[in-house]
Amino acid sequence: MASNKVKEVVDAALERTEPVVRKARSVAGSAAKKAEPVLEAAKNAGKQVAAVFIPEIYVQYANRQFDSAVLVERCKEDFKQKHPSTMIRSCKLYIKPEDNMVYYVINDMEDKLALEF
Repeated sequence: MASNKVKEVVDAALERTEPVVRKARSVAGSAAKKAEPVLEAAKNAGKQVAAVFIPEIYVQYANRQFDSAVLVERCKEDFKQKHPSTMIRSCKLYIKPEDNMVYYVINDMEDKLALEF
């Protein structure tokens, strides 16, 4: 008999909460649909940031021209040859055309390369 009473109370509680649960599911679904454009806009913004331009920088001196991107790659390659197991965390170049040299500091280690074109 007590189990019948418990069952009746549970059934009554379920009847009262069922509309609330349905409404909550409806509101959650509606909120998810409204959030979709915001999420899509965030994804597109990330793609736009990734598409930011990369400047091309050239050094011109005494009728010669040096592409800074090429110099960066040459310095990184030189560093990797000398320190094959070291990951590059930072890179600074000091281009001195009058000395025909590019001095670089990678991971606080200094070195130099001859300028070539």
